[in-house]
Amino acid sequence: MRVPFFTLTLPLLWILAGCQTRHNPSLALFNQDIYTPQYAYGFKIKGTAEAQSTLIVISNPWQGAKNVTQSYFISRNGEQAPEGFNGPVIKAGARRIVCMSSSYTAMLDAFGEVERVAGVSGMDYLSNPRILARKDSILDIGPEINYESLVSLKPDVVLLYGIGDAQTAVTDKLKELDIPYLYMGEYIEESPLGKAEWMVVLAEITDCREKGIEAFRKIPERYNALKALTDSVSQRPTVMLNTPWNDSWVMPSTRSYMARLVADAGADYIYKTNESNSSTPIGLETAYALIQRADYWINVGSASTLNKLKAMNPKFADAKAVRNKTVYNNNRRTTPVGGNDFWESSVVHPDIVLRDLIRVFHPQLLSDSLYYYKHLE
Repeated sequence: MRVPFFTLTLPLLWILAGCQTRHNPSLALFNQDIYTPQYAYGFKIKGTAEAQSTLIVISNPWQGAKNVTQSYFISRNGEQAPEGFNGPVIKAGARRIVCMSSSYTAMLDAFGEVERVAGVSGMDYLSNPRILARKDSILDIGPEINYESLVSLKPDVVLLYGIGDAQTAVTDKLKELDIPYLYMGEYIEESPLGKAEWMVVLAEITDCREKGIEAFRKIPERYNALKALTDSVSQRPTVMLNTPWNDSWVMPSTRSYMARLVADAGADYIYKTNESNSSTPIGLETAYALIQRADYWINVGSASTLNKLKAMNPKFADAKAVRNKTVYNNNRRTTPVGGNDFWESSVVHPDIVLRDLIRVFHPQLLSDSLYYYKHLE
């Protein structure tokens, strides 16, 4: 029996008509809160009931940025970006990820998706054992991106470290090559927990939102339990930070990540003058005066012993912490070529950093071994 032609074609015409009238939701409809951070200020995830896709909205992702807002469309189910959207489009479930900072590998590892890393910048400086176990299959594209190598990777997204206008040439090239990218801004978060919360951004682009949220949820629980140990301490020692670099001694603000950790560990950051939202260089004479008064001195560059610290500058021998042997450095976990796991994994382990610092400033409260920090002798 012959089926009339119109019987076959009519359903097809209906389908085609439906496709022709289908439209993507407007950008204005992406106003539902899919994820609102508890601690981070630099991102939020927005959505709409009319689409499975989401928008990651990132604010001021580098130091000194003002009124900078970037949006990234995370496409699901083949949905196209809204009309008028001109930011990067990243297909949800990204499997081939290039990390321009080691901390991004730690974030992916925190919720069990580090195998998605296809490229890194500076393999020899990484500490993650799961990365090192398959280092032969991960491409090191170098600190200055080798674009030929990058193209060969066919990445789904490149995670960039925000350094402002200096990255314009990089993003222009990535656009030219049609390679999606995303600026991460965790490093300017003032809250240690806010830094860690950026793992949810990576969970969103890998389509592992719930895994990321759950992995992060446990971190504040551990952190706040440790912080509670110092809530009632009566003696809060003063703490100096850092060493000079090229005759410039850069000190974080009182609102910074490290100042917050020091305070939560039951100590007092000694430099109160900088109350801005960024670090600032101070005069060497000012710094020398501070080290003569500070009870503790931490994060002292590459120094591994007190003698090596004093060899950097004869005036360091006069530091109160040097005389009292209360100098601690965050370089217990280093690679043979000088990589430091503190700058890699501590972003997702602020609770471990806090535990170390409590152990340093108030050893009567904790007897744990130090993980990131070491006592200089």
